Amino acid sequence: MCFKTIRQLTTIFIIFCLSVSSLYSQNLFSGRIEYKMTYPGSQIDLATLEQLPERAKIVAKREMVRTEMEAGELTQIKIADSENKTVTTILEILHEKYVIHKSPEDIKEEIRELPEHEIIFTDETKEILGYKCKKAEAIVYDQFGEKSKIDIYYTEEIPGEPFNFDLPYNEIPGLMLEYEIRTGDLNMRYEAKSINSRWGLFIGNRNFRIPSDAKEITFEELQEKLQ
Repeated sequence: MCFKTIRQLTTIFIIFCLSVSSLYSQNLFSGRIEYKMTYPGSQIDLATLEQLPERAKIVAKREMVRTEMEAGELTQIKIADSENKTVTTILEILHEKYVIHKSPEDIKEEIRELPEHEIIFTDETKEILGYKCKKAEAIVYDQFGEKSKIDIYYTEEIPGEPFNFDLPYNEIPGLMLEYEIRTGDLNMRYEAKSINSRWGLFIGNRNFRIPSDAKEITFEELQEKLQ
């Protein structure tokens, strides 16, 4: 396996490790969302940085959320089901498709392993893409006890449960339009660039199906297979 491929696989594993009361009102969002992804302050080499995703494309249908990211020749699709609190990740690597399932217990354990944080809600607001967003501050502590502050802007016009239940900021009540997630040497910044609810009527269940040719595997088995 060439060095470039190994680096790409390392990138996917970094992203995969982050994919870490239900709301069923008529306000649950259906539509498309696209985020720009950047990595400010990340302590990683330039070659790895260039292989990281630049966009996250989301298709949502009420409690179901499908997030797709591409990194080089690799594609990751995460299907989150906020009703059952489960996540299914589909990885396409070297023309092979793998599927990894996460139970509610798996998700809770992954969140516990992320850096400790606390959320402070503020009265500050700003408009993003036509949505009124409130500001929250995440105070994040690293392994040495040092703390840093992350600004989060979220809109309560779109309920956050389907999007946030498997993230470290799952207490945020609305869709986050600007936020960062830090783990180890990597800092991922998400900025919403488009929100289109008009597509909601055209989003079918096929967007949330697992490909029939995908092989079920655990994350540990996939790591071993690709060594």
